[in-house]
Amino acid sequence: MEEAIVSLAVERISDLLIHEAVFLKDVKDQVESLRAELKRMQCFLKDADRNLEQDARFQNRVSEIRNLAYDAEDVIDSFILKTAYQRGFQGIVKRFTSIFTKPYHLNKIGLQVKAIKTKLQNISENLPAFEIPDDGEGSSSIFKVQQQFRRTYSHVEEEDVVSLEVSTKDVMTMLMFEEDRPHAVVPIVGMGGLGKTTLARKVYNHVDVRRHFDFLAWFSISQQCKPREVLLSVLKKVLSPSNDEREKIEKMDEIELRRTHFDALKEKRYLVVLDDIWRSEDWDILKPAFPRGRKGSKILFTTRNRNVASRADSCNTPMELSFLTDDESWNLLCKKAFPRSKMGSQCCSEEFVKLGKEMVKKCGGLPLAIVVLGCLLATKQSVAQGRCHYPEDWEIPKKELIRLWIAEGFIPENEEFFMEDLGEIFLEELIDRSLVQVSRRDYTGTNVETCRVHDLLRDLCTKKAREQKLKNLYTLYIKFCDDIVIPDGFTSKNIETLKFIEVDEKAIENNAVLRWTNIQSLGIAFTRAEYVKPTLILLAKLQRLRSVSLRFSDGSHLDLEPLSQYYHLSKLKLLGPIKDEPHPNGHVLKFLPSNIVKLTLVDCELSQDPMAVLEKLCHLRILHLKRAYIGSKMVCSENGFPKLDYLQMSSLFELEEWEIEEGAMPCLRELELVKVESLRMLPEGLRYITTLEESNLRLMPSSLEERIKVIDGREGEDFYKVRHIPSIHIIN
Repeated sequence: MEEAIVSLAVERISDLLIHEAVFLKDVKDQVESLRAELKRMQCFLKDADRNLEQDARFQNRVSEIRNLAYDAEDVIDSFILKTAYQRGFQGIVKRFTSIFTKPYHLNKIGLQVKAIKTKLQNISENLPAFEIPDDGEGSSSIFKVQQQFRRTYSHVEEEDVVSLEVSTKDVMTMLMFEEDRPHAVVPIVGMGGLGKTTLARKVYNHVDVRRHFDFLAWFSISQQCKPREVLLSVLKKVLSPSNDEREKIEKMDEIELRRTHFDALKEKRYLVVLDDIWRSEDWDILKPAFPRGRKGSKILFTTRNRNVASRADSCNTPMELSFLTDDESWNLLCKKAFPRSKMGSQCCSEEFVKLGKEMVKKCGGLPLAIVVLGCLLATKQSVAQGRCHYPEDWEIPKKELIRLWIAEGFIPENEEFFMEDLGEIFLEELIDRSLVQVSRRDYTGTNVETCRVHDLLRDLCTKKAREQKLKNLYTLYIKFCDDIVIPDGFTSKNIETLKFIEVDEKAIENNAVLRWTNIQSLGIAFTRAEYVKPTLILLAKLQRLRSVSLRFSDGSHLDLEPLSQYYHLSKLKLLGPIKDEPHPNGHVLKFLPSNIVKLTLVDCELSQDPMAVLEKLCHLRILHLKRAYIGSKMVCSENGFPKLDYLQMSSLFELEEWEIEEGAMPCLRELELVKVESLRMLPEGLRYITTLEESNLRLMPSSLEERIKVIDGREGEDFYKVRHIPSIHIIN
């Protein structure tokens, strides 16, 4: 599972090296080195995927590799975005127009790549027992574990925590006491703002706790408990499923989900934190999914309701947090009002001390109230604050939050900083004032990845947000939701990214799409085939459009002819059924714009071989086909796909025969076949594609795999077809 994630990161870096070589300049060697290190880890993970259950601490290392692979993808995606302007995308957002006149950005990418590579190398050096070879081959001695791992976690903790030392020790003692009984619950009780979550997080991240338990998970419940989301969250963390397995888990009913969750934890000594649980009924629903586990397994509650804590476990006395004393309250206020000083009382006048102590008494010893007061006193200039349209205790991605700030007009244009960089400065300011809490930091341990706000502050923000819904919207992503209400202040002329919206006759009659003058990336869902052609005719007038995704629910009688006029388009994705019965005007796909570089066809279920049309796209470099064709034979003709360097075919369940003529795909570098279950053998013509560097076969027929393997020095009957490919990965 983890190997597939690393494989995807390797793929993204390979694409970067091919497409963006001219922009990499001095960091190309570092990127290539990172790719090599990831490929070494990929070989290690192939073997690891089979026997991860043998050592829970070993799984921690695997998880680290997976997270670093995700980090690598993020760096690459960020780099590609920043090179878009250099490729000639004249409509790119203004703030990126000078990105390569400042060496800072290239240097930053180099540093990020170096940081990831260093961490990977550290993991490699700490795995002597697994003998990760340099030649890329798997190791047969991978599970001869000779050393035990010790891992020190540096997860986020609240700074300036007061009066929690004793409570921390008490909770840790309760957690690490090895009771051998089911549903051992350690409850932390107190009113909102007393520091329950802060204490729980401090304990959860403590190195001794991390070493004591095999598996740890955290989920914030809040007032609206969603049992299914809780179980899914824990399951995805404990199983680290592949995409296909993830889909399978998400389709489980409640009963099957509880059973799977139970089985996944029953052999582990686990700690699961359920933060901010409000009702006993919520725990009653979740309880059957939690097994006894190994001796010492625990569930940690934070709750405002003492009855919830008492009913959850009569054997453990709830840890009740008390209010701060006057001295503790004053110390906390000073730390927040004067965060850069060691002793706040030395940096303020006698008048302030007197006034401050009077004000802090009004807070009644409630830490959150004191923190907010201190932050307000410390901040002399206004700082942009985002609208809290997220559910309680939601982990908010930093990038998403900053883009929302830009949409709200909170981030002013500045000659010295790009708007997103300025947003990061604002976010750090809010974190310093404890108005925003850090949930996760990235692989460097310094940059924020996700954050959240306390529910009491959220209530205040929500109240203010209703007074003003969006003024400077740049990005709107609607993930196929019904009953979407667009705010009255919505200004479509600013939008650059819009996904996904449904188009009806009103949008066509009113020429509404023509108001999206700055649109660059667009996703549209069509409910009826008759809306497709008139909409595409209108969209052809949008000169800045670069990426289009079209989803069809009715694929009959589609007319895609207007697409041939999309001269500036570089990426196209078609999703949903496309009826392609023989027609006098030719194949339905023949009107695809000739200039596209990347094409994705998903769930199209074409009955005619699409290659006859697609191979004529002379600029096409990346092609993804997933459940796109239901025929039994496919042919790639001589001189077809002249620039294609990556081809992925997935879930073409009916495909039995694939023919590649000599001279087809002369630039193909990587081939990936996934779940092409009826394909009898690889095509003869593969041996003519001398540019092939890598081939990945996943969940393919075993008979096909056997034909290209070398077993005990004996070559399979089709091995000659792939002999020239340096790297072949077979994954089941």
